[in-house]
Amino acid sequence: MILKIELENQKFLDIDFDNIAYITGSNQKQLWKIFRSLYYYFNKNPKLTENIYGENKIELILDEQPLSEKNNDFYFINNRNSIYNQMIYKKDSLLFDLLNSLSGDLEIDRSIEKINDEHLQLEISVQKILDLHSNNLKVEFQDLNYLDFLKNNLLMCYESDHNSYPIEFMDTETLLDEYFNFLEFKLKDNGRPVWLVLYNLDSFISSEDKYTFLKKVKGLVDDYDLKVIYMGNSLRSVPIEINDLDKIVVSANNFHQLLPYTELLKSVRLHYPNQFDLVGSDFADAIKRIAPLVGSNQKAFISNKDLVLLKVVNDILDYETSFDLNSQLLSNAETEFLKD
Repeated sequence: MILKIELENQKFLDIDFDNIAYITGSNQKQLWKIFRSLYYYFNKNPKLTENIYGENKIELILDEQPLSEKNNDFYFINNRNSIYNQMIYKKDSLLFDLLNSLSGDLEIDRSIEKINDEHLQLEISVQKILDLHSNNLKVEFQDLNYLDFLKNNLLMCYESDHNSYPIEFMDTETLLDEYFNFLEFKLKDNGRPVWLVLYNLDSFISSEDKYTFLKKVKGLVDDYDLKVIYMGNSLRSVPIEINDLDKIVVSANNFHQLLPYTELLKSVRLHYPNQFDLVGSDFADAIKRIAPLVGSNQKAFISNKDLVLLKVVNDILDYETSFDLNSQLLSNAETEFLKD
């Protein structure tokens, strides 16, 4: 599939898209434009967008067809609040969809009937008291239904060490875990494709939690109609395997989608100054480390091996590589110190 994302008026990013894309690189302005386009496509605001995207507004096209807002569900994780907001009961949140889906459940319906029976008894008791003071007024309590009960009576909290706390106090790791559970329920219960847009996770999620979450999300991509767009200035703690290399899109002066594993490895070997021995997951890990630096005009302070690989990829894509070899060299004393 080809995914076309309008970055500004009639300027598009085209991605060969197979349910997941990892977009990274030194051109952070371009990454922001991608996120901006995706976010405002599904959160309409013509006053903000018309001057940037033109009269046609933002265009998001999948396989030559405009992506329907009505037939696709989009979720964005770009800060802690974007996770937390899915854990509160409000329209279009994951919690809202989960709890509302229970309407019509037989056990819940029986519980609501019991509550309404209690209301009837309360009505009788209140009426007896009112009759002592009034000759004409009658009390009537309206029957509740499940959705009314959620809207007017629901309070959410979480339990830790046998104490209850507001959800706002929940740590990000636990929030992410709950988010994943609700997302999985949404995918099981949903008839529409679900899109998950992830932006700059490193700024608010630990590396370990990020890896765990993305690993589980990849499992959902395999099992359900989930599509993921990851954007970040780093691919560390991203579970990218050899079959995922062609899902990496580098943002430099231009956008570059990497070749599949076999073709990319062959191209690197053709341009490498001597024999290149990295293969499999070792090669994929090296590409993960250097991909965010491709096309950067900032000096690269990375291992010598990675620096050579970066220069090879930069040469293939016609970029200069900025580095300082003196900073890569160790004195004899430093070398001996590392050996101890």
